[in-house]
Amino acid sequence: MGILDSIFRDNNFPPLVSEASDEIHAMVKTGRNMFASATGYLLENEVLEDDLGKMDELINNGEQRIRLVVFEHLSLNPEQDLIYCLKLISIVNEAERIGDLAKSIAKVADLAKQPRMGRLVMPLREFRNTVLQMFMRLEEGFFGGNEDEAQLIMLTHQSLKKKVAAYIARLADEEELTGNEGVVYALSARMLNRVSAHIANMASTVVSPIDQIRRTAAWPEDDE
Repeated sequence: MGILDSIFRDNNFPPLVSEASDEIHAMVKTGRNMFASATGYLLENEVLEDDLGKMDELINNGEQRIRLVVFEHLSLNPEQDLIYCLKLISIVNEAERIGDLAKSIAKVADLAKQPRMGRLVMPLREFRNTVLQMFMRLEEGFFGGNEDEAQLIMLTHQSLKKKVAAYIARLADEEELTGNEGVVYALSARMLNRVSAHIANMASTVVSPIDQIRRTAAWPEDDE
């Protein structure tokens, strides 16, 4: 049983369970599509055809609806399933941030003065591909409530986080890198890592108690 199936267990409000599950699923799917489109624009020099602003508005509207679902439930049963409701609020926040970051990734691409290609872009593409795989694993690891898959998502983020840190350190030593390239590549790496962190934070709700969620996915010495 996944977390979304058990949030409102043993009560009389099954429609709220279905609404919450469907809404979060839609938010994550939209965020994944935004991420794929934005990174295609950034890293593959593709034309950005999707309206990321409108897509992000869909995610924001979904977040508002989920909060209403939670508050409605707590107003009727303030002592029932409190922990699950708190986790649900955390989940929708992570999903909402993915949409914001996708828009920011596209804005980073707008800063670039030349096409993104060459040896320093290849690691960024690998990071992007890893994050897309993490999105796929959410289906089983988060929505399916598979703890092993959820753990794997979290471990994947830990590995990616180290690779991103090493990549940024490498950029700092690149003497032939232009200032514009340095800014674009460093920001790109940082934002790819943040999307990975939000995915891992969602997975952590499946395997961690309320006081431990997000801790395993945090950036070193970074309180975001």
